[in-house]
Amino acid sequence: MLKTIILLTDTVQQQQPLANLLREHNRELAFCSALRAQDLSAIEPEILGEARLVSFAADVAVPEKFLLQLGYGAYKFYAAPTQYPGLPSPPDENDEAPSCYSVIAQSMMIWPDFKKVVGLETVTIPDGTVAAERERLVFSRLAHLFWRMSDMIAGGAEELPGIIGVNDSQRPSLSMMN
Repeated sequence: MLKTIILLTDTVQQQQPLANLLREHNRELAFCSALRAQDLSAIEPEILGEARLVSFAADVAVPEKFLLQLGYGAYKFYAAPTQYPGLPSPPDENDEAPSCYSVIAQSMMIWPDFKKVVGLETVTIPDGTVAAERERLVFSRLAHLFWRMSDMIAGGAEELPGIIGVNDSQRPSLSMMN
C-alpha cells in the first residue's frame, strides 16, 4: 500500500502546497521532502518499498539504486521547449526564445527505453512576452498538470497509466538487467 510520497522540488516553498494538494486525495499519506540527491539518500530504506517519488520542476539526478527501491515508482514533472526536445533551453542564447513549451509528467526509470509519458500539455507563448512572464506561464501550466494528475499520484496504483510510451508487455524484468 502506498504510504509515503517523496517530494523532490527546486525550492522549499513548493513542498507544502504540493503536499497539501496530494493530501486532499489521500489523508493517510506521509511526506518526505528533498531538494538534493543527498536528501534522498537520507531517507530510511524501509520507507522506500511503500513510497513514490515525485520530482516537480527539480533538475536533480536520482540515483539508480534509489529508483530500484521505490515500491510505487518515480515521476518527474518538467517543462521543455518543443523546438528543442530534451534540452532545457535553446542551444544558443542568440536564438530567439522558444514560443511553445511542453509540460510533461514522465516516469523515471533506470532503463531509458521504458520511460513513459503519463501527462502532457502544451503552452504557447505570445510574441513579445518578456522572460519573467514566459517563465510564469510555463510554470503555471506545469502546476496545472500536477493539479490535474494529483488524484492519480496520491492513489495506490503501482504505476500511473502512460499516454505515450511502452506497453505493459515490454515492462523490464530482472532478466533484462543481465
